[in-house]
Amino acid sequence: MVTLAHFGVGRIFLHLRAMLGDRCVRFHVAGIIRELPWVEAAMTLLTRTRARLIGALVLYLAKPIKHYGPATTADAGSLAWALDRGDVLLSDGDTRVAALVKRFTRSTWSHVSMYVGPLEEGPDPLCIVEADIAAGVRSIRLSELKALQVRVLRPIGLNDMDRRRLADWVVSRIGSEYDLAHAWVLGRNLLRLPLRLRSPPNTMANSATRFICCSLLAHAFTLVGYPILPVQMQVGPTGTVDHRNLTPGDFEHASVFEAVRPINNII
Repeated sequence: MVTLAHFGVGRIFLHLRAMLGDRCVRFHVAGIIRELPWVEAAMTLLTRTRARLIGALVLYLAKPIKHYGPATTADAGSLAWALDRGDVLLSDGDTRVAALVKRFTRSTWSHVSMYVGPLEEGPDPLCIVEADIAAGVRSIRLSELKALQVRVLRPIGLNDMDRRRLADWVVSRIGSEYDLAHAWVLGRNLLRLPLRLRSPPNTMANSATRFICCSLLAHAFTLVGYPILPVQMQVGPTGTVDHRNLTPGDFEHASVFEAVRPINNII
């Protein structure tokens, strides 16, 4: 065995033999790949190509759909005076991904974000935090809210301290990546109703680093003891709720919110 370990072919043989006796398959596959440089180079190229294709698809989905009539957007000016920290904004976007979300979820709404209050000085400050498919978790101005319609939802019964905790937690996630894997699995399962996500229930965690728009807000509300439940509630064997099933439409129907103002204004 010691002699075999001195040669590349021998080490490959030892890894293959060991795979039959233990469960460390990934470890042994990685060891075999190290002995075959051309395989490692091919896998690296495949990974880079996959990343580029995903990036191109994301940019394509983030682009607005061409309209043959004049585009309408919600009036940002009329929103400014109506908002309070911790308010949830349901919006109907005009991008390709927005159209897909509405089709898959059978809802008017394609996106959800949170008003966190002004993050800087000025007449049009950064004040909304969202998880964007192309940019990840970011802050935007009211004037940058590209939406055909907006509905403002206000959580019932939260005090100022809870609202501040909500906003502070969401702001602390700015810069996090968009959870493409979550979005893909959710979309796939929505197309195969009544099958739902098979991830462990109640996966809210303060250490989460990737989000879609719904999971970002679901994390925030769960951490202040204010969980948002899916309309088709999926309960795990321990009685916990799988929040990863949330879609924008679930926020509209959640009993913990009141609609402050439905808006369909044209600039």
